[in-house]
Amino acid sequence: MNLKERILNSLLRTFLFSKYRFHFSFDDNFDPDRQDPYLLIGNHSCLIDGQFTVLPLDRYPFPVINSFMFRKPFMRFVLTQLIHSIPKRKGQSDILTIRMIMDTIKKEKRGVLLFPEGNSSYFGKESSIPFSTAKLLKKLKLDIVVCAVNGGYLSNPRWSDRPVRKGFIDARYYTLVKAEELETIDQEVLYAKIVEALRFNDFDWNREQHHIYDLRHRAEGLERFIYACPQCGNTQCIRTKRHEIFCSHCGKIAEFNRFSLLEGLPFDNLIAWDAFQKPLIPELVKNPLKTTGILEDVDFSEAKIRSRVIGKFDIRVEKDRLLFSNPETAIAFPLDRVQNLTLTRKEELAFDFEDKTYFAAVKDPMLLFDAINFLNGGNS
Repeated sequence: MNLKERILNSLLRTFLFSKYRFHFSFDDNFDPDRQDPYLLIGNHSCLIDGQFTVLPLDRYPFPVINSFMFRKPFMRFVLTQLIHSIPKRKGQSDILTIRMIMDTIKKEKRGVLLFPEGNSSYFGKESSIPFSTAKLLKKLKLDIVVCAVNGGYLSNPRWSDRPVRKGFIDARYYTLVKAEELETIDQEVLYAKIVEALRFNDFDWNREQHHIYDLRHRAEGLERFIYACPQCGNTQCIRTKRHEIFCSHCGKIAEFNRFSLLEGLPFDNLIAWDAFQKPLIPELVKNPLKTTGILEDVDFSEAKIRSRVIGKFDIRVEKDRLLFSNPETAIAFPLDRVQNLTLTRKEELAFDFEDKTYFAAVKDPMLLFDAINFLNGGNS
């Protein structure tokens, strides 16, 4: 690292180590002090893994970052002036991003950090990986190094109001495929290796490891992603306080224990809870779904990504449209023309409509995400 990078790394290390407990380990086939470019891939367990993944590496790879992170002036300054990062649009193939990756490797002689899942985990396990990842990694012809993380989701759940205080995060680094192997390895075989390497389940892991996670605010924010009560079957009724979970009809229904496993339900994890709620969507969308939120439009046409707040709205998901309305105006988006729907960060939906990109911070993000995907013929 150059002087600026060392200073920033030291500041980031001080900040993150004040919030979390880390354990970094390295297999014999990977040297964290190596100076040549390589591809670092990781399982996308939480929203901050791009920060801590590079902490123990001397000449760290430059990260590929979701373009929406560049919307706000402060984060744009950090990601362009302090940290060299490569923007990538979620839900879209981005030729410019691939060119920037190639330039980073060939011109700047630096490696690249990728999270092939694209989205950080919603419920504590891996997400699907596009097959095109294997094609790209073969083309780049660099060693593929894995950072396998456990505990990242339990320490900083995507839906949470705040991270778990001093949550334990374990990160292990190893070389998955050497550059010379990429010449002969079959693309399907490489894809299978990547998928297997990035597989994780934080609940299964801690059911065995028994790391303790602070309970003070453990459940708060869960209602963003969990929308159905397993006891009464009602939706948009979940509330949380500290480590406890309530239904507005049933009262207290569950709580997280100190190992971040659920108690009080037929299942002990959020993966199973999501598997319970998703099959309810076909029945739920027979009637309009209602929530509230703030709508913005986002301009990617210039070098600086800019966003403009349109207003605060009541929101309805109907069978054929997404409607934003308030006393002054109404904006309707026919669902069959809503494209590239993604759920970013905690409560934010992004989508393309005609030649514009929109961004909505909503009260019930996962419910709307599942409903719109289902109505558009996708998997909810």
